[in-house]
Amino acid sequence: MKKNEVLSMLINLCIGLCLVVFMAISFPTLNAAPIQPSGPRYGGLLKIADLADGLSIGYPPKLVGVYSNRQVAPAIETLFRTDKSGKAVPWLATGYNSDVAAKTITLKLRRGVKFHDGTDFNAEAVRWNLNQCMSAKTTGTDKFKSIDVIDDSTVRINLTEWDNTVTSNLAQTIGMIISPTAYKNNGEQWCANHPVGTGPFEFVNWEKDVRTTYKKFTNYWQKGKPYLDRIEWTIIKDSLTRQLSLRKGELDLMIRPDAKDIPGLEKDGYAISRTKVGSGAMSLIFDSANPKSPFADVRVRQAAQHAIDTKEIVRVIYLGEAEAANQWSYKGHWAYNPSVLGYPYNPAKAKQLLTEAGYPNGFKTTLFYRTTPQDDQAFTAVQGYLKTVGIDAQLEPLAQAKWYQICFQNGKWEGLLHSGPTTNPDTAAVLASRYSGGGTYFTQMVIPDDYAKAALNAVTAPDFETKQKWTQEIMKLMIDKYCLQITLCSWYEAAAHGSYLHNHGLMGAPDVAWWTPEEAWIDR
Repeated sequence: MKKNEVLSMLINLCIGLCLVVFMAISFPTLNAAPIQPSGPRYGGLLKIADLADGLSIGYPPKLVGVYSNRQVAPAIETLFRTDKSGKAVPWLATGYNSDVAAKTITLKLRRGVKFHDGTDFNAEAVRWNLNQCMSAKTTGTDKFKSIDVIDDSTVRINLTEWDNTVTSNLAQTIGMIISPTAYKNNGEQWCANHPVGTGPFEFVNWEKDVRTTYKKFTNYWQKGKPYLDRIEWTIIKDSLTRQLSLRKGELDLMIRPDAKDIPGLEKDGYAISRTKVGSGAMSLIFDSANPKSPFADVRVRQAAQHAIDTKEIVRVIYLGEAEAANQWSYKGHWAYNPSVLGYPYNPAKAKQLLTEAGYPNGFKTTLFYRTTPQDDQAFTAVQGYLKTVGIDAQLEPLAQAKWYQICFQNGKWEGLLHSGPTTNPDTAAVLASRYSGGGTYFTQMVIPDDYAKAALNAVTAPDFETKQKWTQEIMKLMIDKYCLQITLCSWYEAAAHGSYLHNHGLMGAPDVAWWTPEEAWIDR
């Protein structure tokens, strides 16, 4: 072989090697089996993207919904947490004692815990926080009578009547604990934008609808934690943009990938965490309490449910990342009632019921829903099914803030209103607060007396077996007797992340609002 040929071969080999190295650096693949780390590693920035920002992030009585709670979890902790089975377990509280006869629940509190401002977490701080929620009539406090400080690490909740949902509600908003001193020194509005809790990370900055930043809290009560140095919580509303940011390495974890994108992400080595959401189904609430509404007639409500092919919506739009619902609770949950018949897809039956109700030619109505790309598709499909039987529903997509106001702040609507599942796995608690009257949630929904009585019986039951019996009875009354909602599907909440991210806890339990930032670590 000639000298120049050898030289040419060497040059080509070098170029090839350079290209291989360039490709590996520019377009890393996650397909290769990862090397198993020996244990948690310290340091690093965790970048997460969700599809919506919290309306408020620091003052619990103003916190509404999953987005706010998920966003503030690094900074604010709760008295209880929800485990993988959906059960409420003590967290900032270390234990509790229930006295059904005396209508009290006594909490033992964790000692040696500091707020980010250096003040003490103690019984007085817990009483102050619970009183704030009581004054604001926050969900879950309607049976709270008073809060007593027994000693520095013991608090007693006195109830007007026994309520078995207190501990599960203390894993929700009313159990979130912030520094009373921060509130007293800075005021409510400042606290609403500056979370000062006991969590593993301190709040740094919030750019509304853009980014929330946290840094490691070096005086966290769990010694040796957290592992990460910082967390950036970013808002990217578009699912495709979130996915591309993940693939380009601009994110470590994205919440709620589109169902159609999950197989591709899994194929490319990204880990998918998924869980059924707390309790409940995606549904539509009728304005059935309005006597002038066509939906005041149960036959019209039944017709609307018969008109919709929920199984086809799950197959085509959710691509199997959900299950069609014939009741508000999902299969496998303790509240699910297998004796509920529901209203299978039957357009002919729907038309018959409309005729019997006096609407042989149908009618016009409005369907209000919170707009997301996937919900746009789902409710466009619902609109088509309803129109086939004569119910002409105009779609009214709502921004998140407006949707929350109508659903949860004594809002009014005419027609159909989208409702989603709730992060709280205690179905009885949610039914009592959301769909049983007497509050500010879904005020246009009719509340029959026997249905309201069943809801009350469920939350005041002295034992779980009785609670389950009444909760399942609510399912039967809600669907088969009164058809109070159109139940569409119970979907899975999901998150996608690089294989180098460990123990983040997002979607690791039915309560998808909370995760484990103190346990998360990065291996790369």
